[in-house]
Amino acid sequence: MESSDVRHALLVAPSYDHNEYLGAESLGIRSVAAALLRESAQVAVVDECPAEPSAEIFDLARRSSLIGIGVLFTRQIPDALALAEKFRSVSPHAHITIGGQGSFSLWSRMLEECDDLDSACLNEAEESVAELWRQVTAGNDLRDVRGIYLRLDEGLMFTGPRPPTEDLDGLPLPFRGGRETAYADSHVTMCTSRGCAAHCSFCQSGNYANRHPGAPRWRYRSAEHVVAEIKNLQQTYGASMFSFVDDDFLGGDSRGIQRAHEFADLIRKDGLDIKFAIECRISELEETLLMTLREVGLRHVLIGVESANDKDIRLYAKRTTPQQAADAIALLRRADIEFSVGFIMFQPLSDLDGIRTNIDFLLEHNVGSYRRVVNRLEVYPGSPLLGYFKRKQVDFRESAYRMYYDFADPQVAALYDAFVRILKPFEELENSAARALFRLRAQEGPAEMRALRRMTKVADDVTRSLLETAYQCLQAAESGSVQTAEAEITARATSRLDGMRKAFLSP
Repeated sequence: MESSDVRHALLVAPSYDHNEYLGAESLGIRSVAAALLRESAQVAVVDECPAEPSAEIFDLARRSSLIGIGVLFTRQIPDALALAEKFRSVSPHAHITIGGQGSFSLWSRMLEECDDLDSACLNEAEESVAELWRQVTAGNDLRDVRGIYLRLDEGLMFTGPRPPTEDLDGLPLPFRGGRETAYADSHVTMCTSRGCAAHCSFCQSGNYANRHPGAPRWRYRSAEHVVAEIKNLQQTYGASMFSFVDDDFLGGDSRGIQRAHEFADLIRKDGLDIKFAIECRISELEETLLMTLREVGLRHVLIGVESANDKDIRLYAKRTTPQQAADAIALLRRADIEFSVGFIMFQPLSDLDGIRTNIDFLLEHNVGSYRRVVNRLEVYPGSPLLGYFKRKQVDFRESAYRMYYDFADPQVAALYDAFVRILKPFEELENSAARALFRLRAQEGPAEMRALRRMTKVADDVTRSLLETAYQCLQAAESGSVQTAEAEITARATSRLDGMRKAFLSP
């Protein structure tokens, strides 16, 4: 029987909108869980907690002194608040707190709208939640816990800022409990740094959510610490494929480049057989470094291109050029490294000329996907872009913590709607080809290499067909005939998809 003095904590993340994002483990709350384990808490973590929690989850909540809800995306807030209400119904005396990148600047508002929340954690939460745990379980006053908005009888109180964690190596490794089934495919995610040196105006993380006055824009774990976690995950779960989900693995300056070389040296020295993926800016890619990382297992890179027309590049504050993007794509192909491209095709003031420039670029380099081609700029409550667009007379409607807008140009609106309807069937085949490529890249034996070449051609054909269909839609929009041309364009796309499905399934 469990001792009556054992204290429990429950940390959950609401389910993602799978129409927009793939599901994943919540490394943020798992890092907080690790901090609580240091405090001798009994911790349970639920990734993608369903809107209607199971009896098991309710039982965990009922036994918990502290319940934390992590919000990675702002659009998760409504579900997070609903979960707080449900957990309160079974655990009236628990302290319920909320935090995460998606809640940036919305802390007091969430507390005002949800009486079931007791506090909200600002920015990084490991140290704040650990201190909150100590005070809650001791029955002490919480006013001295820095870094939170706190509900008091007399109203809301901000307890004051908490400095960001300077020594990321000093934090415990994320708690991985409950993920054993998910790790059965040998693939895990890791985070090796925080923040971003860039100022992209559309980005919550890099532009403001991970910025701290007086702290470096990019903070990182040492190469030794990262490799130690890789070894731990190999030994514990048999992991061999690692996705580094840092906003920028290379960091934006010489520190990140040096760390990447140190990382490669350690992987080589220890003889680790791994495959891994990173995210970085196009301006950071350099051939010697890429080939070095390729030798020790780099197999996929996500690069943020976002746009190929000058107006949008300036709006997004990318500080890059289409030529840099083209050079990065060519370099990745020479290095034989799979890659995907971040792209924002539409923004409230888009025009057909800018979209044509974008599609021309994607066609020239045969890059893109359904989600990228139909991607429209998301403007977050409190973001700098919101004020800019309002000055430009863009009419925003807010609902459930999301900002909605119509395109200023009706031709752009018609094109967007056509893209969503006509291009959607490409997505299933894209995803199937991507999963197949991922599996083949993980092995790379002789048989896999032959299959890899065939599957790469299928994936390239799908991309080309998608983009050519998008171009036909654009031409119809430019002539004002989207509706009349839709049936013909759809029929062509369907025929091409049928042929590519057969190629995908053939041995």
